Amino acid sequence: MTMTKKLVCNLKNFMEQENINNYQLSRKLEVADNTIRGYVKNKFSRIDGDVAIKICDYFKVSLGEMFQIVDE
Repeated sequence: MTMTKKLVCNLKNFMEQENINNYQLSRKLEVADNTIRGYVKNKFSRIDGDVAIKICDYFKVSLGEMFQIVDE
């Protein structure tokens, strides 16, 4: 039996700590609101490298802190 894994984004947690919403973050990073929403709700199929860098830089975290591979 193979275990299924999935990629999750911890953006929602970091946004709550900073008390910032999707709209505010999308404007600050100049990233589409839908993109931010997808990461917050873990409804994404791929990570855009440029967006990931902007998000990680903004929250001063590593890629591994923002995105994790977990067992389903």
